[in-house]
Amino acid sequence: MMPNLNFGLSGRRAIVTGHRGGIGGAIARVLTRDGVEVIGLDLPDFDLADTATLEARLAALIAERGPVDILVNNAGVTVLGTVLETPLAEVERVFQVNFLAAYATMRAVLPGMVAQGKGAIVNISSDQALIGKQVSAAYGASKGAIAQLSRSAALDWARHGIRVNCVAPGSTDTAMLAAVIGDLAAQYPDRFSASSADVYKAGVPLGRFADPEEIAHAVAFLASDAASFITGVILPVDGGGTAQ
Repeated sequence: MMPNLNFGLSGRRAIVTGHRGGIGGAIARVLTRDGVEVIGLDLPDFDLADTATLEARLAALIAERGPVDILVNNAGVTVLGTVLETPLAEVERVFQVNFLAAYATMRAVLPGMVAQGKGAIVNISSDQALIGKQVSAAYGASKGAIAQLSRSAALDWARHGIRVNCVAPGSTDTAMLAAVIGDLAAQYPDRFSASSADVYKAGVPLGRFADPEEIAHAVAFLASDAASFITGVILPVDGGGTAQ
């Protein structure tokens, strides 16, 4: 069981995308316990893939609820396949949720943060922003794009007191990871087996999957004043996986 840590965030308002499960659910819980007013954006009531209307819906939300102090872009989808196995329509779907939605939410919150002279944005990437993995071309590319967006935006907005950082989780004990492991075994039995979970764990120096709250603690730290001199960082939270 993860400890209930205090990050000194009480009284702040945050938007967290993809807050209804996995890492996003853990982030919402950790921030809420710390006294943050969490505005969650997730299916079925908020479709981040609908990029045609996303900016207008976000503008209406900010006008109704007020400016936010923290933005956590966590929502994401995955797809397995090589370049030849992944059609452009699937690539577009992955980038709509994993990259364009995050870009749009940043555009929505930045004016309010500029007016306040402060703010913290934490984008959730993946260890695949730092390393390659088999049959994950589109997903890995989308997570690399989020990492680079974080670096560039950190430089653009630092003079306004706005910090932009990125957390790159490794294998984390979520329903999404379980589904990916099962799909790998089903689609590529010559390379992956039903025991792929053990193989994944064996590849982590700490020898286990992350608990989602371990990722959430890193997010809360980067959003807090304890990280007041940290911006433009891609922080692996991966049990040592990318150090190998």
